[in-house]
Amino acid sequence: EAIEVSCNYFFYEVGREVGIDVLVDYATRFGLGQYTGIELFEEKGVMASPEFTESLGGTWYEGSVLSVAIGQESSQFTPVQLANYIATLVNGGTRNAVHLLKEVKSGDFSQVEYTYEPQVLGTIEIETENLQAVKAGMLALTTQGSVSQHFRDLPFQAGGKTGSAQVDDQTDANAIFVCFAPYDDPEVALALVVERGGSG
Repeated sequence: EAIEVSCNYFFYEVGREVGIDVLVDYATRFGLGQYTGIELFEEKGVMASPEFTESLGGTWYEGSVLSVAIGQESSQFTPVQLANYIATLVNGGTRNAVHLLKEVKSGDFSQVEYTYEPQVLGTIEIETENLQAVKAGMLALTTQGSVSQHFRDLPFQAGGKTGSAQVDDQTDANAIFVCFAPYDDPEVALALVVERGGSG
């Protein structure tokens, strides 16, 4: 339910209970604030932590973990990191490198010269009941939650999550939406960002 309705209080409490070290550990293992392996230049992003705050000359407070638990504080993730995070989640914890190249063919297209082999960057053990709970919350968002009107006429079900990324020098937050589909056998993960969109 907390996922469906974006209940910050629930995630504040979870963040407070597990602590910043566990949040940073899991976020990093899911690839947030990490290079994705894509064959282009990319920004690494930042996973908020006491060390990062202090490296900027700031002070980390015990309550800072609450902001981190809802994806705020100094966290900075790229859309491709968010999409790969969702892909890692719904495929059961295997984080693959992001890539654009599938294969290279000869000039006359008669032979395949090179085929990309998937590269596993890491794995995360996710208990089945926990994965099902997260996916069920993401499904509820698209079937009865705030974005359900946009998913009613699709020939498949999807799971999703809304978000708002606060940007220091802007009045309106960037709107974030991540999703995966089809729900029962995911093949696609997306991350959408609308600059100054206000909310997800």
